[in-house]
Amino acid sequence: MVVKISEITSEIVSLISRDNVVGLATHRHLPHEKAIYMRHGVCGFAVDVMLEEDGGKNLYSILVNAEAKPGKKIVDNWMKYGGRVTYYLTVKTEKGFKVKKKTSTYRDGEHLFKQVEEVRQAFYRKYKELKMKQEVAPIKVEEEIFHMVGIEERDLFLGV
Repeated sequence: MVVKISEITSEIVSLISRDNVVGLATHRHLPHEKAIYMRHGVCGFAVDVMLEEDGGKNLYSILVNAEAKPGKKIVDNWMKYGGRVTYYLTVKTEKGFKVKKKTSTYRDGEHLFKQVEEVRQAFYRKYKELKMKQEVAPIKVEEEIFHMVGIEERDLFLGV
């Protein structure tokens, strides 16, 4: 399904910002993606969102990949070019994994990273809120590479 990139951003921000979010985790770190994009013209991020729903907990996994389409072999600045975004939202069900996929385009790197920044801000707002509920010692978010709160490692399929 092809949609506007802002629709993808709104959907992700809405999911992360819900009142019934009880856990978050990053797998591909948002702030580092711009540096990767500047070298390769490809980047993305992955985030898990644990929701309390229907008396249980459901894990929603988000994967977003972006790839510039410059139309030439030698690129002086990837930020000048538009490209394609692919968004996956996966939730584990009793029968397996249910996957929703959407695609979009972006004008240039600035347009892409404006959307990424909206998601990043929503993630850290909710992340800090959840950390405060855990009553743990204050942390500096900038020092962490992998962020996880409210989700057990066994639910993240790490190394499996």
